[in-house]
Amino acid sequence: MAQLKATYKEILIISLPLILGNLAWTSNGVFDTIFVGNLGKVELDAIGFASIFYSVLFMAGFSFTRGTQMLIARRMGELNKHEVGNILDTTIIAMLAVAVIFFALIKAFTHEILGFMLTNEDIIQKCELFLSYRIWGLIPSFISFVFIAFYSGIGRTPILAASVGIMTFFNIVLNYGLVYGKFGLPEIGIGGSGLATSISETLAVLVLFLGTFYKGRIHEFFLFRFKKFDTFLIKQMSNIAIPLMLQSLAAVGGWLYFFARIETILGKDALAISSIFRQLILFFTIPAWSLGSTANTIISNMVGQKDFSGVKDAVRRISVVSLAFAIFSCLIIYVFPDFCIGIFTSKQDAALVPMATEILPVIFVVFILMSFTNILFNGVISLGDIYIALGIQIVVVVVYIAYFQFLFTQTFVSTFWIWTAEWVYWLSILVACLIFFKYKHLKVV
Repeated sequence: MAQLKATYKEILIISLPLILGNLAWTSNGVFDTIFVGNLGKVELDAIGFASIFYSVLFMAGFSFTRGTQMLIARRMGELNKHEVGNILDTTIIAMLAVAVIFFALIKAFTHEILGFMLTNEDIIQKCELFLSYRIWGLIPSFISFVFIAFYSGIGRTPILAASVGIMTFFNIVLNYGLVYGKFGLPEIGIGGSGLATSISETLAVLVLFLGTFYKGRIHEFFLFRFKKFDTFLIKQMSNIAIPLMLQSLAAVGGWLYFFARIETILGKDALAISSIFRQLILFFTIPAWSLGSTANTIISNMVGQKDFSGVKDAVRRISVVSLAFAIFSCLIIYVFPDFCIGIFTSKQDAALVPMATEILPVIFVVFILMSFTNILFNGVISLGDIYIALGIQIVVVVVYIAYFQFLFTQTFVSTFWIWTAEWVYWLSILVACLIFFKYKHLKVV
């Protein structure tokens, strides 16, 4: 599958393992919330906010390796397999350095950062406890991003599903054991959830590493030679990766500020409901994000072939598949709302379920909008217009924050109306992407 043509078969072959893998990967946060949510409302609030806080670091690392993925896919399109190994080796060194720096900063300044954004001391303390264990998974997760970029870039994704399947199994078992003190393990509460996820991520990256020996991939792609640290390649990767990192940090940072304002103005119940919505969005939009990664691979591969004529067809076909998954997700939640919401709450907080159910329509609109908008946006990125994508992201985040800041000043403000900020976010990106593709002239150069 060196050169791709964006057929529906290719889209599904690449995306389905990614979807299964990302379902399992994202389920880490879901199961963290499920097990910790049963400890009480403070723990539910803390796990929701701490997870978003950690996701800022997560997205920084993942965004850097998206640039790696696109470079590898382009080399595959050019039939230059011998350059793939150098890209992977250089990225591993760079990601190790970044992960160590992030680890040191968070260990040193967690309390100050959380205290700046939150007001409830109980929530702050629980967030600190969770992060003190969760941060140990930072380095293995950053290395796993490199392997995810490699397997996605070469279009061989089934190994990703296998690795995160193992990760999910151990995360569930260890979460149950360490949160509640089962299987002879110590009862650590919310901290046990962070430790369970860190251990399971370490196991996942071991599987991905061993997968490079399968069918001689280590030789086919010239992996792990580490002949030299390629500064030119780092510069080339950074030109792609840094704008992507800034773009993701802007998006996740906007969401982090959004949740902080909810806690400050609307209170703990609104934050708890919003934490539930966050998990629903993260879980049920996995197909859209996975298909966005598929778009990165396919379109970057086509750029490597200089086959620009098929890019718009590729974006259209991937968008159709993504929209179908979004509609299916909406139907599942619509038919089983109490189950989908109730798994994130404890028995004593059961009153949150009907409150959250009434607001579900706002989330359905988010699913539909982002399903195809995310593909269009990844199309902009994959064509190499990284700084245009960054500009779009920054402007949209400013509009997004301005919108919900305005809502917070209104007397009618409620959780429902606050979450319409997500509509504004995705509609703004959609309009910008449609303008881009209308005036972007795609041709072989």
